[in-house]
Amino acid sequence: MKLVFRKNKESQIKVFQNVDGREQDFSYIDMIKALIKSRKLEDPEMSEGFTEAEIKSINSMVAYINKEISANEEEPGK
Repeated sequence: MKLVFRKNKESQIKVFQNVDGREQDFSYIDMIKALIKSRKLEDPEMSEGFTEAEIKSINSMVAYINKEISANEEEPGK
């Protein structure tokens, strides 16, 4: 699953998710289901207009989620 971030002319950010090539509105429940199935998030996609700080923050969030999923797989009894 890949998260897709778009910023409109008013600098409002909208998040979508791309699952199996289909883009749909973001849903935490759907994201959790996809993470259970795939065990990772793909690198995010961002439209133009994001600052370097925003890009770094989004990439950091995705890396952290992937790190936590990976760490939980390595714990005994999981």
